Amino acid sequence: MNLRKTQIINAARDLFIDKGFTNTSMTDIITAAQISKGTFYNHFTSKSECLIAILEESRAEATLLRNELAIGSKLADEDILARQIGVFMRINKERNLVRIFESIYHSDDKEIQKVVNLHHLTELDWLSNRLVEVHGEEVKPYSYEAAVLTFGMIHHVIRIIVGSGETQFEPERIIRRSLANIKAILPNMLRTKEVSISVEMLDSIRNNIDLSPLTQAALISEFELFIAINSVKNNPEGFEYAVFILAELQKETPKYHIIQSILPGFRQTFEKTPVSGVSKELAMHLWHYIKTAL
Repeated sequence: MNLRKTQIINAARDLFIDKGFTNTSMTDIITAAQISKGTFYNHFTSKSECLIAILEESRAEATLLRNELAIGSKLADEDILARQIGVFMRINKERNLVRIFESIYHSDDKEIQKVVNLHHLTELDWLSNRLVEVHGEEVKPYSYEAAVLTFGMIHHVIRIIVGSGETQFEPERIIRRSLANIKAILPNMLRTKEVSISVEMLDSIRNNIDLSPLTQAALISEFELFIAINSVKNNPEGFEYAVFILAELQKETPKYHIIQSILPGFRQTFEKTPVSGVSKELAMHLWHYIKTAL
């Protein structure tokens, strides 16, 4: 993601929150971003593509923060899982993305529907894998269904609370209660060995999710381009992080655990800078690559 693209995304996000997706025009975005029409079309073909980029950005940040929470912790720690689930909800609240989701809820845009559905499936796949890490390999055949039940409990309980007019509540408490309920349900699933979502269904679902990471060579190329940006060169601490990561990636046997430990610092150093979005995207790709490499 380059700086001009980030500028357009930020302007579009503010407009979608303020006016709603449907009531925001391409001209509104171009004017707010202070760019020409040609510049807009160099990066996006429509406002729908802007929206998709916003959704991707929030998912990338959630992935980063979840990975950072796990540093130095045991994968089976239920407290860490509860906090990880809460990350995406917190990002949505902080960025007021709920307003955007409300404005596209009845959208008939096929591409938007496809992306929203893909995000939903990716979230379920992530939680499914985390439930296995917390409760053991024996729950794997039932973990996807358990993930569906977990998110279902969380979202419906919150919807009921909000619908009642209550504004002061702790989402993480609801998350912990839902995880406790799933922990009580799993033994029964193991005993009956009955599931609604078959292995064949799971294979079909996962075939629609792109889980392939960038190659090491591609990551090296991305970091080389990132380091060449003036905004990076003018940030000594961030520049040092980026150069160190690049040098480590170029080794025959990179020290992935060291890279993992400094990735939070790398991301935070570029927070609120012109290359914030670019650095988050890079960090997410790197986390994904390391997870498959270890």
